[in-house]
Amino acid sequence: MEAKSMVGSDEVHKHADGVGCTECSRRVADEEIAFAFLLALVPVITLTLFGNMGLL
Repeated sequence: MEAKSMVGSDEVHKHADGVGCTECSRRVADEEIAFAFLLALVPVITLTLFGNMGLL
C-alpha cells in the first residue's frame, strides 16, 4: 500500500459525497469575518506604533 505524502484542502473540507456541509461553510464565513476585522485594525495599530515612536 502506497501512502500519500500530501492531502489537498479539498479532500479535508469536503465530505464523501463531494459537497461541503453547512458547518464547514459557516466556519469559512467566520474565518473571513475574523480576517476582515484584523485587516480593519491594521491602520490603528500602525498609527499607534508610529505615534508612540514619535514618527508622526
